[in-house]
Amino acid sequence: MSIQVLKKFKNNRCWSSIDSEEVNVFLNSDQSNFKNIVALAINNEKDYSWRAAWLLTRILNKDDKRLSSFILKIIKSIPGKESGHQRELLKIVSKFKLSKKQEGYLLDICINLWEDINLKSGTRYYAMLLILNISQRYPDIRNEIDYLLGDYYTKTLSPGIKCNIFKKANKNPLK
Repeated sequence: MSIQVLKKFKNNRCWSSIDSEEVNVFLNSDQSNFKNIVALAINNEKDYSWRAAWLLTRILNKDDKRLSSFILKIIKSIPGKESGHQRELLKIVSKFKLSKKQEGYLLDICINLWEDINLKSGTRYYAMLLILNISQRYPDIRNEIDYLLGDYYTKTLSPGIKCNIFKKANKNPLK
């Protein structure tokens, strides 16, 4: 059902030609549309799940109430997805204030993503941003971050992403 909803919405258009306001109107017009797109984003339907997650990142507000009850499910769904899909799910999660339990799951997942040096740089970038964000509340993980920012884990990153990560890490007040 979810794929059909997404196909109907797209209506043979290029995704980039659909503006955020139109996405919002579509998702708010029927509560089942929103739930179907969230379900699709969490699933692993080739070519559609990552797009559903991408659509959600375009329209979500910080701590968006419509999605708050799905956050732990989204976090737990990240492993095993394609890199681009993981990146979009990380972007969704980054918009929410998380509970300690959610942060624990997310930190573990983000560290695993970061440690996979063959993963796309963009996905690893968002994983590290979330690690740095969580570290602001838990200073005891700072030593682990210093290790994770060593040459082994950063040598495969593009120069721009590597530079950005180091800037963000140095801005971290715990450094």
